[in-house]
Amino acid sequence: MAANERIILPGKRRGTIRVPSSKSVAHREIIAAFLSGVPQPKIYGPSKDTVATYACLEAMRLGESVWPCGESGSTLRFLTPIAGVLGAKGAFKCEGRLAERPTMPFEKKSLYVIPGNVSSQFVSGLLMALPMADWDSEIQIEGGLQSAAYVTLTENMLKAAHIEVERTRLGWKIKGGQKYSIEGGREVEGDWSQAAFFLAMGVNIEGVDYSSSQGDRAVLKLLNEREVDAGPVPDLIPALAAHAAFTPGETRFVNCARLRIKESDRLESTCAMVNAVGGDARIEGDTLIVRGKTSLPGGKVMTCNDHRIAMSAAVLATGSTGPVIVDDDQVVNKSYPGFWKDFDSLEVIR
Repeated sequence: MAANERIILPGKRRGTIRVPSSKSVAHREIIAAFLSGVPQPKIYGPSKDTVATYACLEAMRLGESVWPCGESGSTLRFLTPIAGVLGAKGAFKCEGRLAERPTMPFEKKSLYVIPGNVSSQFVSGLLMALPMADWDSEIQIEGGLQSAAYVTLTENMLKAAHIEVERTRLGWKIKGGQKYSIEGGREVEGDWSQAAFFLAMGVNIEGVDYSSSQGDRAVLKLLNEREVDAGPVPDLIPALAAHAAFTPGETRFVNCARLRIKESDRLESTCAMVNAVGGDARIEGDTLIVRGKTSLPGGKVMTCNDHRIAMSAAVLATGSTGPVIVDDDQVVNKSYPGFWKDFDSLEVIR
């Protein structure tokens, strides 16, 4: 067996898991605390991505010329405009597929027009950076904004940090010259995107806020839907597809184009994952179609260096009669380093 290969025993699980702090919220809270000059937030189960955000900010503060953002798209997209506004001089060091993923250079100007179908992280980065600029500015969105709930998380953080941005019909107007002032040591709420894996297994969770603004809280209803729009919740699709693989009937995941620019081509890797364990999945354009089976024989899943594929393989094991093997169990460190410890703590129901 290869060094990082893991054999997951089949069978349903039972137990309760405290999920780690929200990665999405933690990125924003780390930035706000840093810019406010107060103690960092309390994060339960930090990940490589959130550590990367803090490491980049520290490197900027120390005047270093290399800013290590690892494979974190959030870190790169949030901090590019912040570095520009702060006048930091250096370059981001990217790993994995991050250098291939869409980025947007920061330019000092008063009007920013952003296509609504690109990552909402570009919008959030500008919203966090522009209040500190020496000029007033405006952000306009062309077309409907994908993953709008993530921008709501940014707006919530800005409000807590006493930063004012004005909503307009097309986007936001932002007054420059503002200063961050957030309470230090704030506790970061649990992560609904990580909770999704355990909910898909039928396991109890704790540590989450049921009134959260996190878009991935939608997993609570999407587990029971047979047609899912991936646009607002791209990170949920692997877990939902794994659940659909052993749920009777056909489930269609539409609007999946943005899955192709994640840590892997997540549309292809999710489809391959389901089929690798004896499931029935196929791709038609930007739609993933999964036809549920009463049981799955198991098999080997290639994670494609994608943390969400590895964790979704564990979901598949709970609906399998034979073992499920993942080729690299360490990829979960990107977002959930304690995942396998938590998963192994669950009782196997025979």
